[in-house]
Amino acid sequence: MKLLTVTNAKLLNVCILLLRCTVGVILFGVGLGKVFGSFGGYGLESTIQHYATIGIPAPLAYLSTFTELIGGFLLIVGLLTRPAAFAVMINMLVATIVLLPMGFFTEAAYPLSLTVSAAIIVLAGPTAYSIDTWLVHSGDVIPEPRERSEV
Repeated sequence: MKLLTVTNAKLLNVCILLLRCTVGVILFGVGLGKVFGSFGGYGLESTIQHYATIGIPAPLAYLSTFTELIGGFLLIVGLLTRPAAFAVMINMLVATIVLLPMGFFTEAAYPLSLTVSAAIIVLAGPTAYSIDTWLVHSGDVIPEPRERSEV
């Protein structure tokens, strides 16, 4: 019964690591496409022009594009995790709002799922497997979280 009712604190660190890396890889890959034309992307100039056609001014388009690229990388390595996740969360929330009129399931569901994932990372923090935690503990052994006692 304990398996179904108690959170495994050691696995929670792994879960947040997997979430961080998944969101980070997705955003970093999309950012590479938007900035450098990798993975079938169109490159920076075409991306900025596309943003202009949907009413997003160039400064905000640059901010959004580089938030995906840099924020994605920071989430992967776990550096400045909460600020990066917060920036990604805001960026994806705006994307959700912009895409919502085009249909929830056809367009807006994808950025909404990234918004919620980034919010979870903001709330949970980097957890044990991150550069943030290593820097705070100066390379010491990171204490594992304690299990909850049953009431």
